[in-house]
Amino acid sequence: MLASIDVPSALGRIVRARRVSRYDENHRKQALKTVDAIERFNATKLTPQLRKRADDYAVEVLGKIEYAPWLYVYTLIRGSFKEGWIPDNFFGRLVAPTVNNKLGSLTDCKTFTNVVFRSDALPDIAYFLNGTLYGRDYRPIGLDDLRGLMGGVTHVFCKQDGSSRGKGVAKLAVASLDAGALARLGNCVIQLPIEQNAWFDGIVTGSVATIRMTTVKDAAGRIDLRAAYLRMGRKNTEWVQSDNSVRSAIVGPDGELDDVGYTEDWRRWTAHPDTGFAFAGQRVPNFDALMRACLAWHAGVPHFTIVGWDVTLDRQGSVKLIEWNGAHCDIKFSEATAGPCFKGLDWERLRDR
Repeated sequence: MLASIDVPSALGRIVRARRVSRYDENHRKQALKTVDAIERFNATKLTPQLRKRADDYAVEVLGKIEYAPWLYVYTLIRGSFKEGWIPDNFFGRLVAPTVNNKLGSLTDCKTFTNVVFRSDALPDIAYFLNGTLYGRDYRPIGLDDLRGLMGGVTHVFCKQDGSSRGKGVAKLAVASLDAGALARLGNCVIQLPIEQNAWFDGIVTGSVATIRMTTVKDAAGRIDLRAAYLRMGRKNTEWVQSDNSVRSAIVGPDGELDDVGYTEDWRRWTAHPDTGFAFAGQRVPNFDALMRACLAWHAGVPHFTIVGWDVTLDRQGSVKLIEWNGAHCDIKFSEATAGPCFKGLDWERLRDR
């Protein structure tokens, strides 16, 4: 007698396998493109010995060769291989959904952030949800009420739910802000512009520089800062966009910057390419306050093991929370420039079997 086959389960396995294959293939292409850029722009080469070290680690520790390409990237940036690195596709597919209890997509809902934190650090003044305008307390308001909350500014920023990497953001003149403009955006948070701290003006003006802080909760419930970097805009941009920015790792406990920064093509710079601001010897001001704020916010959401916080300092030196990221919060830049950042968390146990 032929064994019975559970057709739905078999089809489900096939669909999942194809989805995983596509995911890893997309990462492979992105990582190898990055390898090519690093070798071309930064005059470093991935030797056969280093490639084999990464291949062996991907298979023996993480479960399959598909995790090797991001290890190539990290190795090229650092010049040697370091055990404990987490490849970006391993993190995005296996780690983040598991350790964050599949709640990561919640952080993509920008209109929901203040429901969670109720923090004055957010620049939010209103929310547009399902055709209704709400104030910070989530009570319905009218357009005249909204204009009264703007405090004389000439424009506001509207950030759509699901926006990321600087996309899905609109800068609207107060004079043109009406029901039609909001309806075209859909569900969004309306935020006052932040006047960045004068120290950041010394790097580049026109957009608000942000600090990405990655905090992690360990098995005992302790939360600490595992990685941080400064993300700066480019000349003539009105807000920082991930695909048009400059990043420099924060490598010291008091906010010290790395001696170099990187544009999105992973080209290495000793100074901001538009303004000449040199990174060596620079320190992000009030770094301890930024860190303490992120640790406190993370303590209030224990369902999340890892969170990437985008924060900045305003003109008065106060901490401002721009957004939080718990889905696939970017780890590859920090892993490459300052990692391994997540040793001791036993994430390798989540490997493919």
